[in-house]
Amino acid sequence: MTPGTVLFDPRFEFQDGTVGRKLFIVLSDGKDGIYIVIKTTSQPKHKGRNEGCQSNDRPPNFFVKDGSSCLDGDSWFLLSEFYELKASELLQKSFIGQIKHIGVLPNDMLIELLACAIDSFDISVKQAEILKTVLTSL
Repeated sequence: MTPGTVLFDPRFEFQDGTVGRKLFIVLSDGKDGIYIVIKTTSQPKHKGRNEGCQSNDRPPNFFVKDGSSCLDGDSWFLLSEFYELKASELLQKSFIGQIKHIGVLPNDMLIELLACAIDSFDISVKQAEILKTVLTSL
């Protein structure tokens, strides 16, 4: 699975332990045994509509207008929660059809998103280092 892949999981497990339907973006390449992913939302509450990195919003996010990616409608990529999913489990779910492949973000958008994510206050040092490696390989 490549960075920038957009997936839909009808049984996504959130950080509070609840399970629900969620679109999410894969940010890393899985070489470390994990995929770093972030959630998306179409809910504009408390979020700006300036395209790209909105690190001063609360929660920080990356805004994408309708028609500029594989997602339908305006979307915000949330940079306040970074998930680490086991690579083997995510690949297995994808292989057996438990999650749906939606598309892949354009490369220029992915580069901007990774730079924004790396600067997020909510990312761990380990996660930022992984994403820096991905960014330099693009």
